[in-house]
Amino acid sequence: MSELRLEVNSSAVSAELASIQRRLMNPQVLMRGISVELLSLTEAAFAKEGDGEKWPKLALSTIRRREKKGQWPGKMLQVSAGGLAASVQPFSNSKEAGLSVSKPYAAIHQFGGQAGRGRKVTIPARPYLPMRMKGTDLELTPKASESILGLMRDLVDGKLG
Repeated sequence: MSELRLEVNSSAVSAELASIQRRLMNPQVLMRGISVELLSLTEAAFAKEGDGEKWPKLALSTIRRREKKGQWPGKMLQVSAGGLAASVQPFSNSKEAGLSVSKPYAAIHQFGGQAGRGRKVTIPARPYLPMRMKGTDLELTPKASESILGLMRDLVDGKLG
């Protein structure tokens, strides 16, 4: 087996490598950027009522109930100050970044499932977070993955923070 060894004696290269290393040693800026990007993608999904695929339409009974209350036409998922969209908050530190959602009904809207008394009502999934189920695991959407990789490149290139 042959070995290739390259030695670079350049103060400019050494300085740039040291600069990259300093940026990588403090990932807080990257983590904050990731959490803000995830929030931005979530807000876009609420605005478009879908992320790529449009959400399933509301049940006719739901539309009629909202019409009677003067709440239709409107957004499928509540976007009022106290609603689901407003409850999505970014968090980050030097080791992690993500979103938290404080509404107890958040998961049923993201993943769908049975709800109501006796779990007799089927709620279709209306994913608003930039993640999807893949088997039993959660996976970032391709758009979220691309965005995060772009932020990582920006950190290495010195364009972030």
